Amino acid sequence: MGETSSEYNPDRDFVLKMRNAGKNVVIFYGSQTGTAEDFATRLAKDIQSSSVRPLVLDPELYDWQCLAALAEDELVILILATAGEGEPTDNMEAWFDALASDRENPDDSELPEFRQPEDKPDLDEESPLSGTSFAVFGLGNNTYEQFNHHSRVIDKRMQRLGAHRIGERGEGDDDSDIEEDFAQWKEATLPLIREFLGSATPSDSGDESSPELTWKVVDMSDDKVWIRGEFSEAPSTAFDARHPYTAPVVTAVDLTPSADRHLLHVEVDLTGSGMRYEAGDHIGIYPTNSDEEVDLLLGALGLLPKADSPIAVRATDPYAAQQSLFPVGTTTYRAAFRHYLEITTPVPRAHIKSLLLPFAQSDAARDFLRPLAEDKDAHAATVAAGCLTPARLINAVREAEVQSSVPDAEQFSIPVEAAFELCPRLQSRLYSISSSSKVQPEQPSITAVVLQYEAKTELARLAKLGARRCGVATNYLLAVALVEDSKKHAVQSFTLQPPATADLSKRSLTVPVYIRKSTFRLPSDASTPIIMIGPGTGLAPMRGFIQERAQLARDHPEVPQGTALLFFGARTAANDYMYQDELEAMFEDIRSAAPESQIITAFSRDQPQKIYVQHRLAEHAELVYKTLLNGQEKLNGPAKAHVYVCGDAKLMAKDVVVALAQLIAEREQVGLEVANKWISEMRKLSRYQEDVWS
Repeated sequence: MGETSSEYNPDRDFVLKMRNAGKNVVIFYGSQTGTAEDFATRLAKDIQSSSVRPLVLDPELYDWQCLAALAEDELVILILATAGEGEPTDNMEAWFDALASDRENPDDSELPEFRQPEDKPDLDEESPLSGTSFAVFGLGNNTYEQFNHHSRVIDKRMQRLGAHRIGERGEGDDDSDIEEDFAQWKEATLPLIREFLGSATPSDSGDESSPELTWKVVDMSDDKVWIRGEFSEAPSTAFDARHPYTAPVVTAVDLTPSADRHLLHVEVDLTGSGMRYEAGDHIGIYPTNSDEEVDLLLGALGLLPKADSPIAVRATDPYAAQQSLFPVGTTTYRAAFRHYLEITTPVPRAHIKSLLLPFAQSDAARDFLRPLAEDKDAHAATVAAGCLTPARLINAVREAEVQSSVPDAEQFSIPVEAAFELCPRLQSRLYSISSSSKVQPEQPSITAVVLQYEAKTELARLAKLGARRCGVATNYLLAVALVEDSKKHAVQSFTLQPPATADLSKRSLTVPVYIRKSTFRLPSDASTPIIMIGPGTGLAPMRGFIQERAQLARDHPEVPQGTALLFFGARTAANDYMYQDELEAMFEDIRSAAPESQIITAFSRDQPQKIYVQHRLAEHAELVYKTLLNGQEKLNGPAKAHVYVCGDAKLMAKDVVVALAQLIAEREQVGLEVANKWISEMRKLSRYQEDVWS
């Protein structure tokens, strides 16, 4: 059996916490971007009754060893997102490693040693979770090869350890309609959970029109009000995702000034933070919402007159794991919506049903909202396509009431407490670092395209602020960069923060950041060839790798290097070739150690027929194959060279695999099935790595 943790800590005993709070269901979330946490919170509200009493907890704060202590009339529900290439989320990593100690072959994992409960017979060594019941829903994206791997492994291991699963494992697909997947899983599973816990009906209250809200607003008169997006009231000395470092921005430029969109290069200074990074890591940035979006929501909620009043937002349940919605005690409505809450995403169908419809008093409001709550196609066509945020949806309901001559005093409104549930926590955005710590040890860089687009509905076009939708983080970075805008972008206003010691005349700015470690790494042996495929901003981590190889060639020309190939793609050479001069200079240095190293470009719009990086792979098949061989006569298995792919997961990454498998199959004279098997083996050996998104 595997080892258990050293000492029992009652503060980390979730079963003890459940029983002290009178709960019989614990819902754990494995969340990287906040969606799984949001689903867990919503699920708790959906199943709440006198017989079903849920508690939502973060697994990072509790010990997995207590799982065996759950009684037969208690239940654990796991809402688990899959991060990266089949990895657990950061807050589930300890649990995952305990339950599946062999990540490569989870079925071969050691049996974890659970804590022996005092009120149970000795645990069965082979089935220590016998008598434990669970349910599981996974969140993933089917464009990734390891779709929902996290939840699939945990589900299988829990059953292998003797636990009984209630209902089927749910699988949400973010590339399709994850909200609908979640709704369907709940529809099938919640009746089974209620039956298991002795509750025959969805609600014992008999009144589903008035939702029980999770949060309450308390007016404060504190001398200290936190309004700058602080993550704690006390200064931090160690920095991570929960406690980001306020990093000064030292460089911010538009890499493609002649293009019709902004492509930003931003560098931050980590000096004094103690944080370290390597090429291939990610940097997390906590953005703020624009002043326009904040004011739009404050206006929709009728809060503009008291937007800067001090408030605290506290849990209505005295036993809730999270007693304060924000990391600081006292803030303001304006600061809450600016720094802490996601206010620019479309309202989910489930939220329209549970948090908006109950407050619709007029027939016009109910007629407007009911189809959006009950019909997924109507929701997709109106709310999703129009990107109707909470503010825009509230305003749209009121406009429908105006057209129906509903008096002002009777028009649609919701309590601010409901708005706090409509808006999940504002999450950090992760970016592949586009520099090497060997070259820029204290100043990691970010390379990002500023996202703006038009919502494709008439309702959106007629609404206040119009149809233009702006990505929260990249438009925040655009404001930080102070770039002159001449590209027909909607220029948003942001309340930006200077460092405490800044000379305001120089407009020094800071952003909250942290480093997230990655397995996307250069081979330790520089003589290993590398093939890098990074169209668009997929170039970011490759730039770090190239910096590192070029620096090595300059400082240690005697060290042998393997061939380095970069396949870079963009729309046009004239307007979109980022870092061109720098890349060409670095490859000159690399060629002094590895003469066949080169940049191969694919500019899709520079000729009538679209050309992408996968086409260039096929055109340069002989060079690619030679690089894969690394001096061998034949591969006869997985290549020893390393391949790196960064960018679009939905099409590009899959097309690259097809192109590589094709050229390997043709030159090795094997079938595509064999070639794909070799690429899969390269993945397992960390010789084929992807840093992709959809």
